[in-house]
Order: sequence, then C-alpha cells, then structure tokens
Amino acid sequence: MTQRESSGVSDEVQYEIVHTTRYTYDETKRSSVMSLCMKPREEIGQKLVSYSLSIDPESLIDVDMDIFGNSRHMFDIHRPHEHLTITSTATVSRTSRQSSSDDLETTQWNELRTYENDWRHWEYLQPSELTRTSADLRDWIKQLGELCLESPYEFLKSLERRLSESITYRPGRTTIESTVDDILLHREGVCQDISQLMIAISRAWGIPSRYVSGYLYDEPGETRHFADNATHAWVECMIPEFGWCSFDPTNPDASEIARIAVGYGRDYRDVPPVKGITMGEGSTDMDVNVIVLRVRSQSRG
Repeated sequence: MTQRESSGVSDEVQYEIVHTTRYTYDETKRSSVMSLCMKPREEIGQKLVSYSLSIDPESLIDVDMDIFGNSRHMFDIHRPHEHLTITSTATVSRTSRQSSSDDLETTQWNELRTYENDWRHWEYLQPSELTRTSADLRDWIKQLGELCLESPYEFLKSLERRLSESITYRPGRTTIESTVDDILLHREGVCQDISQLMIAISRAWGIPSRYVSGYLYDEPGETRHFADNATHAWVECMIPEFGWCSFDPTNPDASEIARIAVGYGRDYRDVPPVKGITMGEGSTDMDVNVIVLRVRSQSRG
C-alpha cells in the first residue's frame, strides 16, 4: 500500500476471518502462558469493523501494543486443563484505488540514503535472525535473470516476479525456524521463506523492508500459492516520499485488496500468531483452522 494515493475508483471488500487454534494434551497440563498476535491492524486501506477473542478454558485477557504497533493479547491459565482452544474472529473492510505507478517509478536510488541514519527504519535495514545470511546476495540474484534497476520500485517489482518464478512453493520443506540460507540452498519453501528472502535482498540494497503476517483471500477459480488455512506472509518496502508499498513474492498477481494485515516485524519471529509455554508432562497435538470469507463487495466512485 502507499501512504499517498491518486484519485480513482475505490473498491471496498469486507471479509470475515475465523482463526482457531486447538491444543489437545494426552496428559493434564498444570498451567499455560500465551501471547497472541492475531488481531488485524487498523491502517490506510484496512478498517477493523469488529473483533473478538475467546479462550477455552476461560481466562482473563490482557492487551498491549508492541514496538512494531501490533496488538498483543496475553493470558495465563494456572489450573489443570486437558485442552486449550483460542478463537479469533474479525470483520475487516479493505479498500484500494486504481492508481498509476508512474510516480513510484521516478524515485531515485540516491533518495534511499536519507534512511541510512533514520532510527525509525534502522530495524528494517539490519539483518534479523531469520534473514541473516553469509551468502553474497548480489551474486545470487544474478542467477534469477535480469532485474530492472531503473528505480527502487521497478527493482522490487522485478524481484517480486523473479522470486515467484525461481522458488518452488513446497509446504513441509522448511519450518518456522528456517533461515534465508535454507531457501537459498534448496530453492523451495512457503510464503514465510520467500518473503524473508525478498526482505534480505531488499535490505542488502538499502531499502527498509518489513515482514507482514496476515491472511490471503483465495478468489474462487484462481490458482495461487499460499500457506495452509489462508494464513499468509508478504513484504512491505519503504519507498521515499510514498511510504510502505506491498510486494508479494509468493503471489505477485494477487490483488492487494485480497490481503489482510495482522502484524509487522523484522521476520516471522516477531509476529507468530501464538507463542508461549505449557507446564506439564506428555505430548501436545495442535490443530489450526482459518476461514476467510468475503461477505460484501462494492465499487465507490
């Protein structure tokens, strides 16, 4: 998305998202302490119409905001329990405009130098735990084919396309702890991995880049690659004078209006939907189910 939009026809789409995570324990647990990043963000082009969060067994829920501006819900259960179910339900309105990319294409590379000493973007210019690599990324991308270097925006658009063509989408090849080195080696992974690779390359070129977690609405009849249960990850890069712009190296042809943002971070570790600890013996089975429904769509002049 951009912080500045030209005039045009605005489309509005409303989605309902139900994200359920169930833990089943083969032995009774004594306590659980959890932190959640599941509430969709409020920002330009995205309005949170309603939101609810339920926990079973019941627990008091605290809410706070992290350093990236994401909502964090926290709860603890200090009594015996044999299961834990977390259900996040949201209604989100998304809008977009028909706009030309001509202005974005005029941004020059030397304008990025203004970000080098800007503390607001420092975290998004440095390698993070999952995007750090010892590989020569400039040498590696030569294997992708020609990239457009006329402007930062054109470079990012061509990189987005090349990565979607060069990296095979293969669930199960990587884990949530896989690094950029893993995908460079195997050239296989899921949206998390492909996005983190694009982030690593963009940062190496001096472009502030952040990881975005959220959901992707799968238009009936369209062929797309996305993570299980409609959860998704993509990239936003800072373009001088225009702000954060979205790039999806897993689904470069997907409409921006089909993506619902939940969290921003340096990489996946900053925005997992659920993280925490459980005290007790025995193993745990986890089941995740996400449903994204489009409930309303209209065009506005």
